[in-house]
Amino acid sequence: MASATTYGTRELYGGAITVELPVELIDSSDIRQIPDHQEVFLSPTTLTSIIFEINDYVRPGGAANPSPSPGPTTTTSTTTAPDGTTTTTTTTAVSQTIVNGRAAAATSQTPQGGEELDAEAAKYHFTDVISPPDTLASPLPNPQPVQMVDPSLAGYPAYMLAGNINSHEMAARRTTAPAPSSQQQSQPRPDPTSLVHQLALLVRLPPYNADVCVRVNVPVKEFVEAGQRMGSASSAGGGSSGTEAMIAQEVGHARDILARIVGTLAVRDWSLFNA
Repeated sequence: MASATTYGTRELYGGAITVELPVELIDSSDIRQIPDHQEVFLSPTTLTSIIFEINDYVRPGGAANPSPSPGPTTTTSTTTAPDGTTTTTTTTAVSQTIVNGRAAAATSQTPQGGEELDAEAAKYHFTDVISPPDTLASPLPNPQPVQMVDPSLAGYPAYMLAGNINSHEMAARRTTAPAPSSQQQSQPRPDPTSLVHQLALLVRLPPYNADVCVRVNVPVKEFVEAGQRMGSASSAGGGSSGTEAMIAQEVGHARDILARIVGTLAVRDWSLFNA
């Protein structure tokens, strides 16, 4: 039986965002350089990783073209009366509200058709990080809406999504048999030793032209290979109950981590998104 996980608060992006994560996770920035828009944490016992990213807001069609930062908008209209008199009216509107001294989501309700666009954005971010020759192992399911808990993010749309990624680099590295025929190559069989299971969370911040993405990557292939080294895998490669139990336990742990992130992710300094 796995021991209970101890969580602690982590500061991301210099404290602008906080979240609760397992205390044993290693901050990757302590061992290698991480891009400014990312925060990466690693398990000390497995190769499971948790990645936080701040990306451009994805618009219809997968376009990530940021528009000007949020602020007052001015609309000017001109009308002409029957006597020829021209009247010009200028209206200024502010697209944000202020709650407890912080900018809050002015439109917490998703406009008509917005859920479909948000779901497509979730899929876009999921696949955008897959670099060739890696591919999706199967079509992605529909992203599921979730409710962020902290008041700073509770008014923004959020979605969760899970899927498997084929790591062809790993599959090629461990292949020692002769190359199959061209017909076999065109119809590859699913291979658990080339899979990475990814759990993803997307929080959309339209007023800030930003999408906050969280990914928990579980290297299924590593657990299969570990099972093979321990002799728990069958000669066919990876169908043993011992290996499956290890994978199920790690995926369950990843789900718990993502659920904790949904419950504790909080923005402390909104100027992060105006940088």
